[in-house]
Amino acid sequence: MKALIIHNPVAGQHYPTDELSQTTDFLASQGWELLGVEHTHGTGDATTFARRAVAQRCDAVFVAGGDGTLAQVVDGLVGSETALGVLPGGTGNVFARQLNLPVPGGLHPRPMLEAARLLLAWQMRPVDVGRVSPQGKSGPARHFLCWCGVGFDAQMAIAVEGDQERKKRLGSLTFLVAGLLTLRDFAGTRAQVRVDGNRVSRRMIMLVANNIQRYGIIFKMATTAVIDDGLFDIYCFQGRGAARTLLHTVRLLFSRHIQDPQVDIFRARRIEVSTAQPLPVHVDGDYIGYTPVVIETIPRAVKLMTPPTAPTSLFVDGHTMTAPETPWDWVTRMARDVESAFLGKE
Repeated sequence: MKALIIHNPVAGQHYPTDELSQTTDFLASQGWELLGVEHTHGTGDATTFARRAVAQRCDAVFVAGGDGTLAQVVDGLVGSETALGVLPGGTGNVFARQLNLPVPGGLHPRPMLEAARLLLAWQMRPVDVGRVSPQGKSGPARHFLCWCGVGFDAQMAIAVEGDQERKKRLGSLTFLVAGLLTLRDFAGTRAQVRVDGNRVSRRMIMLVANNIQRYGIIFKMATTAVIDDGLFDIYCFQGRGAARTLLHTVRLLFSRHIQDPQVDIFRARRIEVSTAQPLPVHVDGDYIGYTPVVIETIPRAVKLMTPPTAPTSLFVDGHTMTAPETPWDWVTRMARDVESAFLGKE
């Protein structure tokens, strides 16, 4: 089996040189032919390296980084036979959490190495990928594994990426600080959303097209989302101002947003979003531009190295096998996520 490792050295709070070396040695000892480790230096590098791996007929690309790095690698893997493997090394690591892989923090001192061991028992699963394109104008399309967000959370992404020093110092707490700073000034705007051709007009704070169940580190937005069904689970949060945004956040935290009449929920393949005032857009935490945009799903476009820890409810063939999250499940999940995200230290 031939593979390439793509590493983002500025992802996360530390530079895991020793751990990355241990991980490459371990994979080599298990029979993987590693073509090397490519280190990214800027936006687009991960995509270039992924395309190179496809051209070299690699069986897999292992991504040592966060969700944004994964999204850039997906840009280069869409439609290919090269599989994607996740070695968690970012700040949020939401996709790794969705697969129940170990993430950096006090609970897992060597998350990349632990993840590599789990991936040895991988199952190949083709999964859906989202694509975002500018509407009515030229520009590159971007792909995503987790979600595309329009509005409040994209403005947060801009705040996070705009202060890398704070991100390195505070880690996951950076998202909390960015949220509070964004909350102060963000008001939302009027929007027209076409969901598979059906138009919906709203005063919108945020729209999220979900490909997975988790949203951010401690939230579960789309509890019924399936990653290989060819559909997005779309949540459109209505209203204006800081008070309504904060209320949406609290309800989302306790999974009460589903019953909120100010939240529209759709399942669809294509969404067109245009707004009275331009709203920022992000894919998997990376800011990419402003509305208007078209968001569409590409069914089963990337082959995922799925570890045995991945929840069966994330896939069509196991979706009905997992019961809804109970209050005790919520408490234990929150305790685990808060520990790993905010309290754990290397």
